[in-house]
Amino acid sequence: MNNLQLKPLYLAPDQRRIPRLENSFSDCSYLFLKFKEHLKRSGHAAIVALKFVEPVHTKIGKSIALFIRTMDRKLSGRIEGGYKASEGEFFLLIVPDRDYRETDFQGDLATIRHELCRYFSLPHMSRNFSERQAEDLFTIYGVFLANNGGENADNTLFRAFQQLFSGSTSTSTVQLHERQEIEDIISGGLITPVFQPIFSLGEGAVHGYEALSRVGRPSPFSDPELLFAKSAEHGLTFQLEMLCRRNALIRSKELGISERLFLNVCPSLLQANDHERGVTAALLEELGIERSNITFELTERTLIEDYGLFNRVLSYYREQGYSIAIDDLGSGYAGLKMLAQLEPEYVKLARFLVSDIDTSATRQALVEALVTFCGKIGAKVIAEGIERKEELDLLTQMGVSFGQGYLLARPSNAPVSCSSILHR
Repeated sequence: MNNLQLKPLYLAPDQRRIPRLENSFSDCSYLFLKFKEHLKRSGHAAIVALKFVEPVHTKIGKSIALFIRTMDRKLSGRIEGGYKASEGEFFLLIVPDRDYRETDFQGDLATIRHELCRYFSLPHMSRNFSERQAEDLFTIYGVFLANNGGENADNTLFRAFQQLFSGSTSTSTVQLHERQEIEDIISGGLITPVFQPIFSLGEGAVHGYEALSRVGRPSPFSDPELLFAKSAEHGLTFQLEMLCRRNALIRSKELGISERLFLNVCPSLLQANDHERGVTAALLEELGIERSNITFELTERTLIEDYGLFNRVLSYYREQGYSIAIDDLGSGYAGLKMLAQLEPEYVKLARFLVSDIDTSATRQALVEALVTFCGKIGAKVIAEGIERKEELDLLTQMGVSFGQGYLLARPSNAPVSCSSILHR
């Protein structure tokens, strides 16, 4: 990417947030104008660089402009413009609508990467590139800009492009190493399942176990959340999730776990057109595990874009005998809509609702409302993240049926049959 002469990327005239860019950019006057404006106002901006492989940029044409328009609602920042530098090379200028920091930009960069993978996986796109994985069709990197002590806007832009071009190789190398590490974990089956019990707060008995995953060797992705976030960036979520699920089911059979097993599922995978149905059912049949003993946990933090489609998918799984749980209810942006639309068998309250609930009248009111609502739709409530006796006592008094957390029992390689705190 050594061509700095920016040419306009055509965007539809009805574009509301991204301005028309078909005017002359030979002197980059628009670019400098926007930089001066936003650096003066907020002191922050960012540039994202996209480079597409040869077969792609000859076919995508104006669809990239459409993609940029749809992305604008999904980012912490706002896409101010898109610029075509040469064939297959584009720049996006991202500016803040609010306080915008490096962490926000890294999140936006990951979102753009993830959405591009989804975009190129759509049937009308993927058929043009059947021999390539979506994540192999492009490279993406960027630089976050901060005005250093009133630095001249021209110097800031020049510094940004210096960082962008000098960092592209190293960024690509990091991405290759990340992908290789995740592929090694998957191909080597290097996932160790652990099980955290879910207790009946009234009876003190184990109701079921949530299957959690740990990397079975030293790894930069020892944090499971980071591992799954990076696997999504590299389009490896399905392979990783199936490995975690398979290992958890096999290990639960070896341990003789007969209680309900809660398995984490990414909702976007269930919605995918190429999602393979029946894989879990075949494994359960092979292991002699009843489907009625399996509950799929769907994280509430994941946006569901088509509830009609998603309900049809869930109906299919329910017809097979599985039950559904919403995980982390209250932590994301789907909220009560997801609860009302999906009518799950279980609801797991987000940790922030449980933490220090005994000291917060607001949390108490929220949980009381959720418990009442869930009771009316027949959903069982699980409070996760219980770490203090005061939290446990109050949640029990409020009618929460089930509990999970370090106070009761930590995740373990072997099933825990009881909790001393519940039998006092």
